[in-house]
Parts: sequence; C-alpha cells; structure tokens
Amino acid sequence: MIVRLNTDLAAGILGLAFAALLWLPREEMGRLSIVFPRAMIILTVLVALALVVKAFVKPAERQIEIEGSPLRLVIAIAILFAWWYAIGLIGFLMATAIAFFGFTWFLARIEMSVSARRLIMWVPIMALLIGVFYVAFTEVLSVRLPTGSIWS
Repeated sequence: MIVRLNTDLAAGILGLAFAALLWLPREEMGRLSIVFPRAMIILTVLVALALVVKAFVKPAERQIEIEGSPLRLVIAIAILFAWWYAIGLIGFLMATAIAFFGFTWFLARIEMSVSARRLIMWVPIMALLIGVFYVAFTEVLSVRLPTGSIWS
C-alpha cells in the first residue's frame, strides 16, 4: 500500500502526542528525579513543534510504501502497549517475559509454523536477554524496575 504523506507534519503531531502522553500522568517525584524526564519531554516538544512549523513552511510530502499487513502492525503496537501497561501491574520481569515470548511467537509465525518444541528451544535465549536487561538496569545503572502493583 502506498500512502502520500507529509512526513514532517505526521512526525510532529506524533511527537506532540507522545510528549503529552508522558507529561499528563506524572506522579509525585523528587525534585532531582524529575529533572531528566522533564528535560526530555521539553526537548521532544520543541523538536515536534519545529517539525510542525517546517511542515507548513517547506512541506516534505513523500510516498510511503507500507509493506506487510496493516493488521499485523496494529497487533504489534497493541502488544507493546499491553506490555507497557502490564509492567505496572505484574512487574518488569513477568510482563517482559510474557510479552517477549508472545511477541517472538507472533513474529515468527508470520514466516513459518511454530511448534511447541521450537518455542521451548527459544526460552533460554529469551531468559538470557531479559536477564541481561534486568542486570544492566538494576546493577549497572542502579534503576529500580517496577515490581508490580498486584504483588504489593
């Protein structure tokens, strides 16, 4: 499917929507804890506004070719949003394991049939990847990852 699109306008509006999504549900954070996220949101808004202005001053209309199934794209986006939501409920480790496993199965079955044996072979690889991310965030970067509101 080929779509004619002003990419600057689309990226600007998407950037503004993303910044609004991150800005609105802010919880109480310490003065120093909020500095970096707030700076990134402000920077995102400034870049997005610059793209919107550029879209009207010097439009960059392009033909975008979308390959694959739009339905699969929507499902993939829905999986990622479900993962984001699940992190707050069941914690980073459990949500990431479920989402990673489901996403891997979903993407792999597009190319081939996926047997239970093949999925079981992937479990150690997925566990290793999730473990590396967990250790990198908790031990190296000293970031406390969510444990989930269900377990609290």
